[in-house]
Amino acid sequence: MSTGLPIAWLIARGSGLVAFGLLTLSVWLGLAMSTRLLPAKRTKTLLGLHRTLAWTGLSMLVLHVGALLFDPFLHFNLLSVLVPGAATWKPGSVAMGIVAAWASLALAASFNARKWIGQKGWRRLHFASFGAFWLALGHAVITGTDLKGFGGVATVVLAAGPVLTLSFYRLLAPRQVPAARRAQPLPVAA
Repeated sequence: MSTGLPIAWLIARGSGLVAFGLLTLSVWLGLAMSTRLLPAKRTKTLLGLHRTLAWTGLSMLVLHVGALLFDPFLHFNLLSVLVPGAATWKPGSVAMGIVAAWASLALAASFNARKWIGQKGWRRLHFASFGAFWLALGHAVITGTDLKGFGGVATVVLAAGPVLTLSFYRLLAPRQVPAARRAQPLPVAA
């Protein structure tokens, strides 16, 4: 018995939106931690939440991609969901989503590679989160059928507003030097 509803398409849409929401929350939290707007004594807990949001978002992304493979109308195959530019349906905006997904996976995996790439390398790698976020947002708005009209505008404002605000704050606010790194007075020569 068929209901006539394209179940795979509904799952792909829902899981894609949830993945975007979770990964956006992870970006917001990462930016808020990097600006030191959140209490330092909560860093370990917040970092755990940041990682959980990222990996949960990626698991929803796997569901999104998997559901697209079963969609009877778009006819995606493994190559078209894993390789940027290989999709025949909206290849540019689908490629944006694929690149964002691979970048997000690399960023999430970097949590476990931190001891090998070092703190400085890890922080540099995390600048890719900006590109991943903007590509994912573009993918959602251009490709997503649920984000046309006011829904798309509202999503852009709600998702991008905190990213822009926290980014500008991070760039423009004076950095506080931790007490341990503050210059100690030089001894007076006798």
